[in-house]
Amino acid sequence: MNNRTKQIIVVVAVFVLALASLGTVIGLIATTGRLEEYANGFYFTLSGSRATITAYDGDDTDIVIPERLRGNRVVGVGEKAFTNKASTIKSITINSTYTEFVLADEAFKDMTALEKVVLPKNLKKISASAFSGCVALRQIIIPNTVTEIGNNAFYACSNLIFAYSSEDYSTEGDDAIDEEIFYMPSGLLKIGASAFEECRSLIGAYFNKDLEELGDKAFYGATAFTELTVAKDCELATIGASAFQNTKLRSSNDYPLEFPRLVSIGDSAFSGVTTNFRQFTVPATVTSIGKEAFKGITTLTTVSFQDGSKLETMGEGVFQGCTYLTSIVLPESMKEIPSKAFMGCTRLLYNNEFKIGKNVETIGDGAFAIYSPDTISYSRYALTVDNENENFAILTLQTFSKNVNGSSSPSTGYKHGLLVSSDPDNVAVYAYYGAFDGNSFNTGAEENSLDRTSFMFYDENGSIVNSITEIKGYAFAGVAFDMIRLPKTVTLLGEYVFFNSNVRDVCIESISWEWQTNTFDLQEESSDDDDKLTVLILRSIGASAGAVSDFMEALSADGIYSGRIDWNRAPSGSN
Repeated sequence: MNNRTKQIIVVVAVFVLALASLGTVIGLIATTGRLEEYANGFYFTLSGSRATITAYDGDDTDIVIPERLRGNRVVGVGEKAFTNKASTIKSITINSTYTEFVLADEAFKDMTALEKVVLPKNLKKISASAFSGCVALRQIIIPNTVTEIGNNAFYACSNLIFAYSSEDYSTEGDDAIDEEIFYMPSGLLKIGASAFEECRSLIGAYFNKDLEELGDKAFYGATAFTELTVAKDCELATIGASAFQNTKLRSSNDYPLEFPRLVSIGDSAFSGVTTNFRQFTVPATVTSIGKEAFKGITTLTTVSFQDGSKLETMGEGVFQGCTYLTSIVLPESMKEIPSKAFMGCTRLLYNNEFKIGKNVETIGDGAFAIYSPDTISYSRYALTVDNENENFAILTLQTFSKNVNGSSSPSTGYKHGLLVSSDPDNVAVYAYYGAFDGNSFNTGAEENSLDRTSFMFYDENGSIVNSITEIKGYAFAGVAFDMIRLPKTVTLLGEYVFFNSNVRDVCIESISWEWQTNTFDLQEESSDDDDKLTVLILRSIGASAGAVSDFMEALSADGIYSGRIDWNRAPSGSN
């Protein structure tokens, strides 16, 4: 065989090998849609000598991802790498020590049989949605190198209950840790949005010192979540919106929940926490509390603010519906009491004197809108204003009498009043306090029964107050009387003035004021005519028939009443 023949044979052999290799590559692409290597049941892609797991087709249910595949260092797991075995794989252990190991977003998403995971020693981040939907996952070992748990990382892991670092803790021996607590890695800086949302078996967690940020809805809907232990020097500065909403987070005098470096509390952060949340201390470092942050916590009794607080305002409805709240003293730095701040806080405002601080400049509608459930019959106590406050005042009304159970000797001397703006020439009413009800009557009114049994704006000397120009929204929420006579000086009525009250009849002496279409609604967002006033009684002060007709037509067009409008002449001698 001559040299030329040998060369031809070599070329043909190389060509055949090349075709075979190409066939293998084409086969892989056709089978997996990716250009991949394969070893020990793992498909992987290479970048130099670095391998990223992309798929698995082995038969093992307990998977061990090795340090190397075919001599190539394993440096990551790709998106949904185990999808085709999601219903069979029960555990995954990653043995890589690579310092920049990466879990792709959704790396193990929806692996419904997965029960246990051991993450690699040098992992920095648990990626977004990495274990989302792993409904059987109960235990995970996380290295202390992890600094971030990404958004939705464990979303809807409904059986997740236990996590720890094998470097710090042991599950055996005298110092064995509680296997029903999620021990966050010591290097963790951030827990992302919805990271543990809907983790309904999660009972407790431990926050280490370095944690700085808790994302929106981080534990939202973790309905069994009760025990939270926070390191004494924890750096947590931000609690995101709805972070603990609808959990059973515990906080009491014996088990206080404290965040020593906290700066911001997001909207609805603790809203709807049930069962165990009894007290909360707001650190002096807090500068922002979002709307409805503590709304609807019916077990909350005490809120305190640390000395030195610089907090100036809070969000709307911040303590709305906290029916057992009995003790709170706002910091002197407060400049605004927001709308609905204490709406429905019956025990706070029926049992205690509440003081408006000296620096308060703004009070939102419904800040003190209270209404008594059927099981409570307390009188609402006085609102007071600091003597140095230049923006608000208390207008003390004439004492009234009560005729209870048909008594022939009615009791007298019941005190009541109004929280008003301090401008003597332009007074806005923000809230009523007192116990005027259907058995009460005005001691100084004329004999006309309408005047005597209606709530009247008499000052301490028995004279009609002629400076009131505005009734703010919810000002008479929850009152027990059923008739009220508004001063003729009133020019503006706000929203839901008589919210959830007994008021049905409103006597007005002016037809030149403005109203909201829901001014006389007794319930918010109600389309039921039974929740509106049934009668408006108008009193003439010499208005023309045309003006009266236009006024009544406007009322009807806006749909602010459901019954009739009576138009009567004012009785002789009325103010």
